[in-house]
Formats: sequence, C-alpha cells, structure tokens
Amino acid sequence: MKYLIHELAYGDSKAAMRILYAHFYPKLMSFVYSLVKSKQDTEEIVMSTLYAVWDCRLKLAAIQNVTSYIFKIARNMTFDYLKQKKKQTDLFDPGGTETYSTVSSVSSPQEGLVESELMDRLQQAVDSLPEKSRTAFKLVREQGFKYREAAEIMEISVKTLEAHMALATRRLLSILDEEIR
Repeated sequence: MKYLIHELAYGDSKAAMRILYAHFYPKLMSFVYSLVKSKQDTEEIVMSTLYAVWDCRLKLAAIQNVTSYIFKIARNMTFDYLKQKKKQTDLFDPGGTETYSTVSSVSSPQEGLVESELMDRLQQAVDSLPEKSRTAFKLVREQGFKYREAAEIMEISVKTLEAHMALATRRLLSILDEEIR
C-alpha cells in the first residue's frame, strides 16, 4: 500500500488511483450506504470522496493511516449530506428511500420470512441508536475496523469508542430481547 500511495502522491499515477479505487470503493459504498440508505446518494458521496482523495494526493505520503484518512473524508461528506438532507426534509416532505435486501438463501419460505423480519428488526434497532453509537457500531461490526481505526475515523478516543460500542450493544440487546418476548 505504501508503494501505491507513493506512486499516487509523487507520480500522479492514474493506475495507482484505479487500484486504490478498486480497493476502497466497495468498503466505502457499504459504509456510506449504512448511514444514507440511498444507493444513488451513496454513489455520489463515494465518488466525491475518491475525487477528494485524488485532489489531495500530494498530502497522502505524509499521512500515517491512509485508510482512516479516506474514511474520515467519506464520513465528513456523509454527515454534510445528512445535514443538508435534514434541512431539505424540514422544508419539504420527500418520499422514502431505497433498501437493500438482506435475506439469504433459506430452505423454506417460512424460514425466509422469519429471517427477513429478524433482519428488518435488527436494522431498525441499529438505526434507532444515537448517531455516534450507530456510526461506531457500523464501523466496527459491519465494516470490520479495529477500535483504534474506528476511533481515528470518528476523531474520538478509543475509550469513547468503547463507551459508544457498549451503549450500542446494550441497546440492541434490550431491543431484540423485547422483540423476542
């Protein structure tokens, strides 16, 4: 990765950018979509993020953790988008958003329905978390970042991230426990 960043920063290598794009695009799509819930808006934010990386490629060689840096750009663009959307929503009342299906292949239609309902409840529970706890949970559990990396992306301490994860876990367990009863 260091060679790739060096080529991008000092060589203005479009080939290096294509490799970086191929590496980060799916991860960024998943992360941004988990917050935005719109495929079209997610694609716009991710492309803007990658353009921003290209625009600031000269700075990349001096950055210790490029992955965290790129995810911080995506996070900031996503939060800017969400703030703008909230302002628009306050003025207008736009329609719903797209959703991805999370149902896996199951052996019977009844099992599929149960799994689908459970996944919907879990997603609703995650969406009901406070913003920072939700972001921490998605970075660690859905994106697979280590606590230290997720804390860097969120620009908080590891201890604060741990507190957000504990809160998220307690709330999710409580919500799912209520659903089971």
